[in-house]
Amino acid sequence: MRRRDFLKAAAAAAVAAAGGYLLTRNRSKKVDVVIVGGGVAGSTVARLLPRDLDVVVVEKRSSYLVGPAKEDVALGLASPVEYAVGFANYVRGEVLAVDPGNRLVYTTAGVFQYKYLVLAPGVRLAYEAVAVDRGARYVNIYDDDNVLASAGVLKRARGRVVVAHPGLPYRCTSAPYETAFLLKWLNPEADVTVISGVKEIPREFVDQVSTLGGRVAELMEERGIDFVGGLEVVEIWRDRVVTDGGEVFKYDALIWTPPHRGWGLLVEAGLAREGEYSFVRVDDEMRALGWDDVYAVGDVVWHVVKTGWAAFYQAQVAAASIKRDLGLPAEGPRFLYSEDAIRLSPREAIRGAKAWWPIYGGVLWRGVYGPSEAEAEAKYQWMRAMKEIIEEGQRRWKKL
Repeated sequence: MRRRDFLKAAAAAAVAAAGGYLLTRNRSKKVDVVIVGGGVAGSTVARLLPRDLDVVVVEKRSSYLVGPAKEDVALGLASPVEYAVGFANYVRGEVLAVDPGNRLVYTTAGVFQYKYLVLAPGVRLAYEAVAVDRGARYVNIYDDDNVLASAGVLKRARGRVVVAHPGLPYRCTSAPYETAFLLKWLNPEADVTVISGVKEIPREFVDQVSTLGGRVAELMEERGIDFVGGLEVVEIWRDRVVTDGGEVFKYDALIWTPPHRGWGLLVEAGLAREGEYSFVRVDDEMRALGWDDVYAVGDVVWHVVKTGWAAFYQAQVAAASIKRDLGLPAEGPRFLYSEDAIRLSPREAIRGAKAWWPIYGGVLWRGVYGPSEAEAEAKYQWMRAMKEIIEEGQRRWKKL
C-alpha cells in the first residue's frame, strides 16, 4: 500500500472510531482554506483573508487564555475573565489526520478538502516526558486549565520556590523568568531558584539569546534570584525535583514547564520530522517545505522564537502569500505595535505602567529597553490585542 493510501485509510479508521461513522473523500466538504487552530496565529490568518473565500477554522478548545496573561493570572495580578476568549464561532473539533497529497483534513467534526491548509495548532505539552508523583502540586504557566485552577496561588508563595523550564525550543522563553521576577517582587522573602534545561543554543540564535540572557542574568543577581543552567527536570515529587544530572532541589512551591513538542500526526503526514520534535520547517513565506499549498505559523514552526508576536508576524506573511497566490492585492506584515493593531484604553495603560515599572526598574523584560512608562505598557497592550485578534477572527468566519 502506498504511503498516501495508508494515510487515507488510517485517518478514516480513526474518524470512524472517534465518531462512529466513516467519512471518505466523496463525503468531504470542499473549502478554500482550512485553518487548524484558532489562537493568535490562526485567527490572524482568518481575519486577513478575503470574505469571499470559504474559510474553516478548526479549534478543539472551548476557550483560550491569551498567552502573556497566564503568569499574571497565576500570580493574581490579572483577572482570567478579562483575558479569556471563547471559541464559540469556530468549528469545534480535533484534527485526527492530514493527507496533504489529496488535500484532506480529517477531524471529529468532519472531513474537509482544501485548496490551502494553514497549520496553527500550537505546541503539545509533553507531560509524559517527566515522571510526576501523583501527590505533587505545581503551576504550569503554559497550561490554561492548570493556570485557571491555581489562579492567585503564587501570590501567596513563600519559602523555597523553584521555577523550572525545559530545553529549547519552548514557547515564550521569557515567561519563566518574568514569573520569577514577578514572584520575587510580590514576595521579597521568597527563596527563588530558576532551573534552566537549555544545554545548547542553535547557532543562528547565539547572539540574540546571549545578549538577552546576559541582561536577564544581571537582573536575577540584582533581585537575589538563584540560577542553575543546563539541567532538565526528569522527576517531580511532592517536595523536590530531580534533574537529569542527579541533582535534587527541594521546594515549597513549584512552577514547572514540561517539554514542548509538535504533533505526531504531522510527522505521519510527511509535514514534520520526528527528529525535530515534530515541528514543521517552513520557507520565507511560511510554506511547509516541499508543499505549495500548506502553511505553518506560530508555535508549530521549527524555530526557537515561539512567541505571540512571532506568531502574529508569521500569520501576516502566510495570509499575504495566499492572497498573492490567488492573484489578489496583498500588503506586507505590519509593525507589531502599530496603532491599528493595538487598541488600549487609558485605564489599562495606567494599570500596565504601574504594575510593570516597579518590577523591572530600568529594563522591561521582553527585550524592551528603557525606563519610560510608555514602554512599560507593552505587555498589557499585547494581551488586549491578542484577545481582540481572536474575537475579530471569529466575527469574520462563523462555524458551519
